[in-house]
Amino acid sequence: MKAGWIVLAIAYVLAFINGSVTLTGLALVSLETALLLLAVRYPSGWKRTITHSAFFLLSVLLLTHQLPGFNNIVIFDRVRFTPDAAPFTMHFNLDKPFAGLAIFTGLLQLGFIEKYDIRKISKAIIAPLTAIIAICILTAWALHFVAWEPKLLLNYLWIWALHNLLIVAVTEESVFRGYLQGYVGSTVFKQQKYYLPLVISALIFAVIHTTGGWPLMLLAFIAGLGYGVAYHKGGIMAAIFTHFGFNLLHFLLFTYPMLGKH
Repeated sequence: MKAGWIVLAIAYVLAFINGSVTLTGLALVSLETALLLLAVRYPSGWKRTITHSAFFLLSVLLLTHQLPGFNNIVIFDRVRFTPDAAPFTMHFNLDKPFAGLAIFTGLLQLGFIEKYDIRKISKAIIAPLTAIIAICILTAWALHFVAWEPKLLLNYLWIWALHNLLIVAVTEESVFRGYLQGYVGSTVFKQQKYYLPLVISALIFAVIHTTGGWPLMLLAFIAGLGYGVAYHKGGIMAAIFTHFGFNLLHFLLFTYPMLGKH
């Protein structure tokens, strides 16, 4: 998918021109691209291991906003969607999505992502999403992490939904399910059951969700297992829409992002 790489390159050059990305940022996304392209070229051996490890480490650092060079634009600044909710800040990120979009484009180019089958994707979403909703919501409620608070918030919903789908769900599922569970998992654990890379990817997914303390990490692990099952059954699009579907239900029906401390 050369068009995908061209679109990414144009987007980040334009971001550099308007000051949203610095030379350091461009150097980092260029390194990320080079590591991915090198990693998939090596069939085996230490070069493959080093390039994949370096690529994944850099991806996690970009995902968690640990690197300089990106002037992410504030969209919501400490907004409280309900009176008892913790304040929520949301940025239009330029560091986090690059890793996911690069992986998505790269895996498409390799033919690793199958052609979309809407019926297969739909069937793959139903059971994992139902399980995640039941287990995560009940667990979050028991931990006093969220409360039942239905809301529509049309002024916020559309921009939140676009951001959550394109920057959160696509990015995180491409990295943790498409790349780590799928591409790396199928290579490293060839003779193992599918659930081993699924559990490993869910654990690492949980570790990066530290903003809400151990309760959020626990919930992220449970959700990650469900996203992994959706990926196993229906591919990357099933994982993306399971992730987005759960987040959307959380936003509309429960305290978002979590109950505040009083």
